[in-house]
Amino acid sequence: MNPQLELLISLQNMDTEAQGMERALNAIPGQIQAGTSERDLKKQRADKALEEIESLKKKRKDLERGVQDQNDHMAKIKMKLPNVKTNKEYSAILTEVDSVKEKISQLEDQELEIMETLEQKESEFPAIKAQLDEEEAHFKEYTAKKENEAKRVKDEIQALEDRRQQITRQVEPTLLKRYEKISKAREGVGVVGLKGMICQGCHQSVLPQMMIKVKAGKEILDCMNCLRMLFWVEEPESETAASK
Repeated sequence: MNPQLELLISLQNMDTEAQGMERALNAIPGQIQAGTSERDLKKQRADKALEEIESLKKKRKDLERGVQDQNDHMAKIKMKLPNVKTNKEYSAILTEVDSVKEKISQLEDQELEIMETLEQKESEFPAIKAQLDEEEAHFKEYTAKKENEAKRVKDEIQALEDRRQQITRQVEPTLLKRYEKISKAREGVGVVGLKGMICQGCHQSVLPQMMIKVKAGKEILDCMNCLRMLFWVEEPESETAASK
């Protein structure tokens, strides 16, 4: 086989490998982002539970303040009793006292209901927080794993690029330029195998004369259909026998 063609095949193999590495590297940020979904759901749940607890505490304080205000109001009303002179005034004060007592009772009932709900929410929160902590620890571990993977892939890409540079220095400049032009136009593939009369790049047939020349391996020829450079691929004996 033409030595320059051998170099181009090596170059193509490296470029194909590098493309796969680049795809893997580019996928990592998305994989990390996707991993945040479960953590975010648990964080939202924990935040919501905490907000509910704080809201219930505020309502309880407001109700406690309301009960205190009504008790203060009751005390002021009762202070009027010594100065009452008529049954009508006395009856009016008792009516007002009963009204305040009813308000206090309603507020205390609400406060009791709030306290029961608050107690339940506070008892549930540790489990919710534990789930969040567990998920965050898992996500932290997953992120570190992916970041290490990204570093490893970058190192491998750099090592591959160093080896590629060694190969490109051995390829004739005009041939290298030709390869890179074809590769850029053909989705990163500038050199493909010819299997029988079928180009493995475009899967179209070539002329018999071209097949013979490619098989000889002396010249570097392009597929007449996709314009990629061709090299001969020996068919396994089983396939050759089957075709016969």
